[in-house]
Amino acid sequence: MSKTIVVDELGGPEVMKLVDKDPGKPGPAEIRIRQTAIGVNFADIHYRRGTAPAHSMAKLPIPFTPGLEAVGVVEDVGLGVSQFKPGDRVGYATASLTIGAYAEVRLFPADRAFPIPKGVADIDAAALMYRAITVHGMIRQCYRVKEGDIILLHAAAGGVGSILSRWAKALGATVIGTVSAESKVERCKANGCAHVIVNAKEDFAERTLEITGGRGVDVVFDGVGVDVFLRSFPAIKKYGTMVSFGQASGLVKPLDPIELQHRGLYLTKFSGGTYNEDVGEYQLRAREVLAAILQGVFETGKHMTYGLKDAIKAHEDMENRRTVGSLVLIP
Repeated sequence: MSKTIVVDELGGPEVMKLVDKDPGKPGPAEIRIRQTAIGVNFADIHYRRGTAPAHSMAKLPIPFTPGLEAVGVVEDVGLGVSQFKPGDRVGYATASLTIGAYAEVRLFPADRAFPIPKGVADIDAAALMYRAITVHGMIRQCYRVKEGDIILLHAAAGGVGSILSRWAKALGATVIGTVSAESKVERCKANGCAHVIVNAKEDFAERTLEITGGRGVDVVFDGVGVDVFLRSFPAIKKYGTMVSFGQASGLVKPLDPIELQHRGLYLTKFSGGTYNEDVGEYQLRAREVLAAILQGVFETGKHMTYGLKDAIKAHEDMENRRTVGSLVLIP
């Protein structure tokens, strides 16, 4: 029997229960994976407590198993699966299409899995893939980051923030990061932020304008939501862009488009479910992320780890901002 986390009702971390569950044999176009490392994302928390966007919650079955990404070894393949065989190392990382990762063993659609190359450790892939595929969609499609760009990045010390700041710097951009505490400043600088603003000490919009000499930034990447969303617009230059990709502090209220016209601003909302719905796009993002890991773009080997049985503790720590970087559950 496989140990699996199950959520029978929405609520706090305590609603996650560790149970025995046999996933069975893979059906047509499926593979059975014995998982070695499972990524923890704030999206898991939103699903667990029911604060994910309404369209995502509407598709969520209850009871359900949280988790959107993992790495493991193929144990068995179903009818029609030719791209994988038992013993292959594989991973997956997207949004609602892959929910159910908090398990020792699971069944999974073969077309949503990708091979993990030699040179990429299981724990690094599990820690980085979901966030890096998300970042890829934002910096290569929502707003194509290029050399000379100036970026304002909220929650720069978090998992997505750490990846985005490193990748943006590698592309030649200057990153201004915001954090919740002084203790996170040095980590952000090590991850590529040229400037770091502690929100409790300074008005981040005013400080950003000071740093840019009044110019403002080309783009804001906001995964925090209601606490910073509206306050970010004054920091954006004329014809600049706001990319909203998360809502850790809560969903933002609807914005009247007239508010964007005075400086010709652009607003877009990233959703992993939308951007990774097409299998070809998703697999392309995965390949480019794995290539970036092999090239040393991202920090590896320094992720926070918890046992699968300690998933409650992992969620508590993430919700209470006691974590930095990426979290991984080890079955």
